Amino acid sequence: MKGFKNIFGGVAWSIISNVIGAGYSFLSVPLLLTYFGKEQYGLIGIALSVNVYLRILDMGFSSGNVKFFSTYLVKNDLDGLNKLFQSSLLFYISIALINALILFGLSFYCQEIFHLTIEENQVFKKLLYILIITSFPVWGSNVMEQLLRAKELVAWQQRVLLLSKIGQIASMLLTIFLKLSVVSFFAINTCSFLIVIPFYIARIKNMSLGLSFMPMYHKKAMAEVLPYCLSVFSFGLFQFSANYLRPVLLGMKLGLSVVTDFRLIEGIANLILILGSSFLGVILPHATKAKALGDKEAEMQIASNGTKYISIFLAFLIFSFVLSSKEIIIMYVGAENSYLSYWFNIWAISLLGLHSSALSSIVLSGNVLRPIVYMSAFSTIFSLTAAWFLMNYFGMGGVIISYSLYVILQMGYYYIYYYPTKLGYNSNKIFIHSFFVPVVSIGCICLAIYNLSAFIVFSKLYYAVLYKELLFVCLAIPVAYSFFFDRSEKIYIADKVKKITKKIKTINRP
Repeated sequence: MKGFKNIFGGVAWSIISNVIGAGYSFLSVPLLLTYFGKEQYGLIGIALSVNVYLRILDMGFSSGNVKFFSTYLVKNDLDGLNKLFQSSLLFYISIALINALILFGLSFYCQEIFHLTIEENQVFKKLLYILIITSFPVWGSNVMEQLLRAKELVAWQQRVLLLSKIGQIASMLLTIFLKLSVVSFFAINTCSFLIVIPFYIARIKNMSLGLSFMPMYHKKAMAEVLPYCLSVFSFGLFQFSANYLRPVLLGMKLGLSVVTDFRLIEGIANLILILGSSFLGVILPHATKAKALGDKEAEMQIASNGTKYISIFLAFLIFSFVLSSKEIIIMYVGAENSYLSYWFNIWAISLLGLHSSALSSIVLSGNVLRPIVYMSAFSTIFSLTAAWFLMNYFGMGGVIISYSLYVILQMGYYYIYYYPTKLGYNSNKIFIHSFFVPVVSIGCICLAIYNLSAFIVFSKLYYAVLYKELLFVCLAIPVAYSFFFDRSEKIYIADKVKKITKKIKTINRP
């Protein structure tokens, strides 16, 4: 029950923040595509994909710092905490410099690499220059965010992050109403991520941890953290490649228009990806504390119950989109793109692999990482190689099929070998009871509604979406509540619903 409260409460604000961010991603695609056109919008897609891929320069510190910050806080080792904080600031400033140099070097060859016209090349270079300028504050804010997460201030950090997401929405609206250029939009949109930095600094100073914001190298602190971070980086590099090299490969082989097709459904898929990724950063500090304190009961709650909660959440989210994918895509980007619903469904279902976030947090809180590095390397190389050849037959669909192959290989390895052998877990029980049964049950409800709806003619597309989604919610929620939660969890959920209802009545009371 304790693990349930921690996961339920810690993830709530992360989901709210991510819903707004995902909503922006969802709405911005058709609006900006219409405003800028397919080719110009494709430039934004490639620039963001290249820059996101450079996040691998993080070298695993995003997970390593949360783990070691949490450990230092548990042990009340403020000296070790300060030394790691200062060393991390210096590290991220150095990485920002490398990031800037790589983007600057790319600006000389982008026309040949991405087959750009002279005009497109000039615009793309300006986008890269904007990323170069903003790379230093953006990278530097990472270490502050990691400390806040380790301090279990995820809810506060996500509330502050809402400001940058509101800034993104404002940049989109200003661009359309004031008729700004691609470069102006990109500059305003990118700078919106810097809004949170003053708030982060003020909150950290108020913690009274005696931290210094002066970047400084401390050999002992880095020697302790670096081996773990490099292990995380090794498999993170391959996971990142499997996710973010796909549009780059499309741009290199099939051109900007195909990248735009990919971005059309990516805008919807990102809703799932962003929300599904909300759990790892929240659960990691809890898993690290459980490891540090030797609390096996808490660790097992995270492994079993955490996987169950995330699986149920993902099943609701993914199958609700799959159920109405064709209608959503037609309303989203037009009937001429309805064929994309097929590829979107494959992509969405493959995102069920995100259910392992709870188990991943336990993996990252420990030190047995080398085996997953090897498997991640194999899965990624196989997936990207397959993508390159599959694009010859399926076009854009080739990179989606290849990503599904990546997810299948990863899940098979973890459940068959890593979890039982390296962590000593009953992986069959976790897979069947915490993932397979809930997901298949909710999936069957989705399939039944889909087949039933095929015999009904709707006068408007949104009537079809409304009918299917309401029926899905009315059937799936009672099934999940009745069969997948124990008594204590049902009591906790009922209590939360009562409190929310009471607050709503108080607000509406004259």
